[in-house]
Amino acid sequence: MALSEKQRQKKLAKKTAKRKERLLDKKSTGELGAKINQSSLMSSPIHECLISETLFDMGMGHVIISRRVSGDRIGFCMFLLDVYCLGVKNAFASTVTMAEYERKIVHSGINQFVDIQCACAVKLVEDAVAYAKGLGFSPQKDYGGAKKIFGDINPKDCSTEYTFGKDGKPYFITGPHDTLATCKKIMDTLTKSCGSDGFHFTAPVFEG
Repeated sequence: MALSEKQRQKKLAKKTAKRKERLLDKKSTGELGAKINQSSLMSSPIHECLISETLFDMGMGHVIISRRVSGDRIGFCMFLLDVYCLGVKNAFASTVTMAEYERKIVHSGINQFVDIQCACAVKLVEDAVAYAKGLGFSPQKDYGGAKKIFGDINPKDCSTEYTFGKDGKPYFITGPHDTLATCKKIMDTLTKSCGSDGFHFTAPVFEG
């Protein structure tokens, strides 16, 4: 039986709505992989924990905590740390295939990674957050969700003591995307918490 015009329009609208829903879902997964089910991720077995080899030499680098979600898929969180001053500057979570994880994350060329004990990875991230908070800085907004990957990893199982700052003082290194206003705000916060001579900094250079 042929559909009436009203029925046809209703069916078309339903298909369009489903198509939009699928597109939104794809957008929300991020470029690298699928959305993470946080509850299942927290209970999944640990795959590995990695740290940028030059993190404390350069002051900036990544910590990766990954878990085997299901089959060939890896759920991971990547934390960009500024161990000299700002703590967690960025946090990213996703699920990818093992091949994508190895190619796009571990061997992407961003860092040379080395293994780190899981308890020490969590302790390092949490201690960096605590250090930055003591200076007046909060972790990047996505940190609250990303840190759920810690699950039952106990940072107290790590005996390593991490030292933050450089030469006994916070050291603010301007980033390529820091605006003049951002730099001024950070400098003002450091001056308030440490005094004008209580921190090191690399002066920003702006063209124009």
